[in-house]
Amino acid sequence: MKRCLFLISWITVSVVADQPIMNMMPRWDGGYGWQVLYDTIHREDLLRGESVIESGWSETVHQVHLQGVYTWDRAIRITAKLPLVLDAERVNLVDNNRVVQRDEGVGDLTLALPLKRYFNLMKRTGNWTVAPQVRVPMGSKDEYDVYDRVWGGGLFAGYETEMRYAFFAAGVSYWVFETEEPEAWHSSVDAGWNFRDNAQLLWETDWHYETDGKRFVSAGPALYWRHNDNTHLRFEYKREFNGKTATGEVDHIGGDRIVAGVGFVY
Repeated sequence: MKRCLFLISWITVSVVADQPIMNMMPRWDGGYGWQVLYDTIHREDLLRGESVIESGWSETVHQVHLQGVYTWDRAIRITAKLPLVLDAERVNLVDNNRVVQRDEGVGDLTLALPLKRYFNLMKRTGNWTVAPQVRVPMGSKDEYDVYDRVWGGGLFAGYETEMRYAFFAAGVSYWVFETEEPEAWHSSVDAGWNFRDNAQLLWETDWHYETDGKRFVSAGPALYWRHNDNTHLRFEYKREFNGKTATGEVDHIGGDRIVAGVGFVY
């Protein structure tokens, strides 16, 4: 019966801030699980500030995320997330020359300790979450890296609640990194409709800001489906907009992201 409990959210820095399995399960002592996500990103143009300086100079990333979770207690868990960049390519401006840059390999490992406080009211349930996190570089820096490849520390705080047919979640995270990497803030608001006992449709909106001036908003729909007590599926699409690069820098911001994943919980 405990495995049939259904409360699903995706408090996101895209895939980076989410916690397996599907950000919520398992919700019982001694539970564990793992999930695999396929993630593809395509950004169309090269920007400086808010202006497109080269249309069609794109960036495309294909990656897989391997993620796992273990719960000592339903309120205390540890999670691990490791991205694998299958193929990444971008057209960049280097010393006023058009340069094609590529990346592949292991990304940065993220370890987290989500601490949850659950509540049950007359017509709704939910929880508060605080999650200290650490980012571990798994490779050396190159001229083009999808991931920062530096040590970092973060803190996430979130709230979510669910009624029979409706779901709401909000969260904020803050990251600091070693060397000269900028600090980063990320916030999100998700609203969902439980249209079946085992399925949920969501609209998710995320805001990202870095202390060097870089920012963007991403938004789009997501679909969650519990195939059975052990197997869970999720699909999402997001569009980036209102983007701005770091002060004086060129970057790829604005485009489409599609994520499809399957998780197994025991």
